[in-house]
Amino acid sequence: MDGAKPFTIMMRDVEVMRVDFDALQYEVFCEKYLPYPLRGRLREIPKPEGIKTAYDMTQMVITARKNEEAVVGWLASRVLLLSRANAKWIYNICHFEQTGTDEQKVKIAMACRAVSVLDAYWLKFDDDGPLLWEEVDVKQNPLNEIIAQVALHGKSLTLQGSLVTPELTTNGAYAKAWRRHSDNLLWLYKLGANGNTESRIEVMCSDLLDKMNVEHVLYKAGEDEGKYVCMCPCMTTEKKSVLTGMEFISWCNVNGIDADQRMFEIDGESIYKMWIVDFLISNRDRHGQNWGFFYNTETMEILGCHPLFDHNNAFDIDFMKDMDAPYQFGEMTIRQAAVKAMKNVDFHFTAPITRADFITDRQYQSFRKRAEYLGMKLA
Repeated sequence: MDGAKPFTIMMRDVEVMRVDFDALQYEVFCEKYLPYPLRGRLREIPKPEGIKTAYDMTQMVITARKNEEAVVGWLASRVLLLSRANAKWIYNICHFEQTGTDEQKVKIAMACRAVSVLDAYWLKFDDDGPLLWEEVDVKQNPLNEIIAQVALHGKSLTLQGSLVTPELTTNGAYAKAWRRHSDNLLWLYKLGANGNTESRIEVMCSDLLDKMNVEHVLYKAGEDEGKYVCMCPCMTTEKKSVLTGMEFISWCNVNGIDADQRMFEIDGESIYKMWIVDFLISNRDRHGQNWGFFYNTETMEILGCHPLFDHNNAFDIDFMKDMDAPYQFGEMTIRQAAVKAMKNVDFHFTAPITRADFITDRQYQSFRKRAEYLGMKLA
């Protein structure tokens, strides 16, 4: 990372780690608040007075490079992918190279201070002076409306305002953007890739989950510039941040923790309910960034699973035809996972579910058939 400015990783107003790529400096100030993806990956670099031989120097450089790899990987993971809808428009308006490399992603992360709606980490530079978290927190400050318009609608506009925006650190495949509502809360607006089909399915699934004893993110139907969108409120708070499933599993693997065992120790009930939901709604898109955990931002304790979200790819036609499609957990089929889960958790409908709850009859018949297989009646 030649030429990158030195910076400090901050957790709100706490200095967590000093990074200077050029000087090979990676100094942890506050172990407690070290991001989970960096825990167990960093190695202490010998002091200059401890370097006596060429071998010592080589080992120091190797250690520093491994630390660099860890920090670069963490920063790069916070930046939107070029494959996201309208990402190239965002890159263009911000004058970023469209290389998609980790080095380029780090440059983007530094440009937007790596701020995210998912947690309270950010980057502070040496020339920032007495800059505070409240001055960069996207939940407290005005959003960049120009970049939001580009993110959602793919427009060719002229950049104005700050690059400290959540649009550069919000991942996923679909066009989306954050809006602030009159209640001062942030809501995520999302467009479908095929007209409004996916967005309508997202809202439908949210309404279905309202009739189950499952925690989930609320999705509503909305409109933006005449286009149908689904929208949901930001689920993080000052006291709750998100550790994605992908980050959780990586943290477990690096630190010699059995990820399967640990996730059930933390919140087995929610994991099992997720398996059942995915079977019922034929969800083919449960990946490591749309399930995960909340953690307490004061204690860093992992609290439990965050609410279920991101079901716009549910009721996939091929998945509806195949009850035994492969599942992402435990080398099971999606049906095997649901059957196992039903034996281990109280899952039930809290209100009648009828044909009127579905967009198509095929969706209703698939849901009904799967519910009956699990011994559940819709009404």
